[in-house]
This record gives sequence, C-alpha cells and structure tokens, in this order.
Amino acid sequence: MHILGTESLGVRGLSCYVEIDGHNILIDLGVALEYTRWGLHPHPLQAVVGDIVRSEIAKFWRIADYVVFTYMHGDHIPIYNANPFQLDLYVLDHNGEKKIIAPSPHILNTKEKTMLEKIREIYREKLITIRWRAAERVQSKIYGSYPHSLSHSGVYAVYIDSDLSVLHLSDTGLLVEGIICLVRNIRPDIVVTDGPPIYRYMHDKGMVNDLMARARQNLERMISYADKVIIDHHINRCDEGYHWINSVRREYSCIMTAAEYMGEKPLMLESLRTTLYGLLPEDNYWFREHYRETLEKYRVILRELITRIRNDMKQSNEASFFLMLSKILAKK
Repeated sequence: MHILGTESLGVRGLSCYVEIDGHNILIDLGVALEYTRWGLHPHPLQAVVGDIVRSEIAKFWRIADYVVFTYMHGDHIPIYNANPFQLDLYVLDHNGEKKIIAPSPHILNTKEKTMLEKIREIYREKLITIRWRAAERVQSKIYGSYPHSLSHSGVYAVYIDSDLSVLHLSDTGLLVEGIICLVRNIRPDIVVTDGPPIYRYMHDKGMVNDLMARARQNLERMISYADKVIIDHHINRCDEGYHWINSVRREYSCIMTAAEYMGEKPLMLESLRTTLYGLLPEDNYWFREHYRETLEKYRVILRELITRIRNDMKQSNEASFFLMLSKILAKK
C-alpha cells in the first residue's frame, strides 16, 4: 500500500494506492487545502506540497484500473470547479479503461450529486454507483454506507483482500459503532482510518474530551482485531490531534500516522497556517497573480525544511516546526 496524500503528509485527504493481482486500485484520490481557515488562504508552502501531491496522484490515476470514491467531497474526489488548491477533474488523463466506483445518488445531497454527475459526463458507463451493503469489485469489497463521523452523510469502507489486507475506513472518525463490528468481522492486517474532527470544537473542551474518550475506547477495541492502525486525516488538522495519537501509541505501538507508515516524519502544515504566515509573510491573495512563480520560490524552502525534519526534528509539533523553520530563514 502506498499512501499518497493526507494531513500528516501536508495536505487534506486520505488517498491510497493498492496493487493486487495485477490490478491497480486508487481509493479517494482527492486532495485539498481548506480555502479559508482563521481568515487565511493556504500559504504558498502548503500550496507547494499540494502541487507535489496532486502531480503524484495524477501519475497513479493514469495507471489505475479501478478508482473508488468513499465520499463525494473535495478532499476525496477530483473537482469539476476546483480552486487552485484542489485536484481538478479536467486536468486528469481520461484515457484508458479504468472503472470509477462511487456512492449511489440516493445517499448524496444536491451538491454531492452534482459532483457525481460531472464525473459521469466523462466516464459514462464506466462509472459504477454502489448502494449494496457489501458490493464486491475485483478482490475488494465496499461496505456501507456509514455515518460521516458526527454527521448523517454516508461514507463507504473499502476492503482490499490480498497478502497484506487493507481496510480503508474513510471519514468515520473512530466514532461509528458499526465500523468496529466491521473490523472485528474482517480482521484486516492494516486499518486506515480518520480520527475525530476535534479542530472544529477547540472552543469546547468538554466536547473535545468526550470525542477523544469515545475514539480511544473504539481504537482499543479496533487494535485487538488488526495488526496496524493508521490514524490520520481530520484529527491531524490541529496540534492537539497529533499529541493524542502520540499519547495513545505509548501504550500501543501498532498505531501510527500515514507519514510514519510511509517512513517519513509528519508534516502537519494544515495545522500551522498562522505560523507559516507569521514566519513567511505573504499577501492573503498571493495566488491570484504569479501563482507558479511563487510556488517555485517556496520549493527551495520546502526541500531544506523536509531535509531538516528528517534529520533533526525529534518531536512533530508546532513548537519544533517553528524552531526548525526559523533556523532555515535565519540562514537566508
């Protein structure tokens, strides 16, 4: 399994690639950055990482035989009306015989149905919508739909049954009881899961504590049925989320982020937007002009930052990141 883009890899998403019996399967190839957070648009350093990840996803898209969308939101699918920080549906290579598997319209809202229809305009009969509880495709099963974390939106779980079996749980946030039952029944080698979206509730410590307690209880049940649990996506949109993952894995070594599974140190840029603008000031609308030129300028900084993170960073948190980036800028 190759994880292409998620929060610990510097973007928003939960995109994975799995090869099985000669078939190339992509799950949730969308990648995004929140267009406005804390009144700020994505910083150019974030945009550089997003640009790299989108290019990587486009490469895997070209060789994919099957693409599975678990959820029709912009961090899970390519977008027909993409902003500069999302994956544009129309820049992808639409040749080949790949099949697109997506949620059935009956569980989608109006906006999500529009997204689905834009994909259907391109792929027509190659687009397959799923509404069964367990639909079998290639050597995989698609289960659902399940609640989206704290909302009633429907998301699907994808199980790839190979020598190394993988269960991709999309945006269920370690908060959905039915998901724990699914893991218990399947007993996969690896679970890829979202964590609670606590960044939305930092103003309410009681709510955050309740979400983390529920997630911890479900996670402890989950790890008794799986060898590895990769936790990422929503939970890593704030520093507190990664601290929580670290606190849990002091007891359970099978827990990790996507970056750590891929042999990298976490690069949680989405939680550091104000820090980036503070250290590397830019106009909030920098991307309206000279977009490419600005990205090229920040590629140099990103290369040095990643090298220093790999070699020198002991703890992946906002304070360590601030110190690391400050040292880089002091040299310039």
